[in-house]
Amino acid sequence: MKVKVLNIIDKKTFKAVSTVFKKHEQYGKYVTVYKKYLVDSGDATVEVGQEVEIVNCRPISKRKTWALKK
Repeated sequence: MKVKVLNIIDKKTFKAVSTVFKKHEQYGKYVTVYKKYLVDSGDATVEVGQEVEIVNCRPISKRKTWALKK
């Protein structure tokens, strides 16, 4: 899944956001849906605003279940 780096929390964790355009069921207008993820970066370095690819992994903490694809 391709996401954009939103915030760097600490050395191994960053927050990422994915955006999807969905059509509203009743009105037919296209709306932007945002979903935020906590991602484990391991030893890799990322920059804010960078597009990265993440994969689902085992739970690392309560909210962190995504990892940076290598």
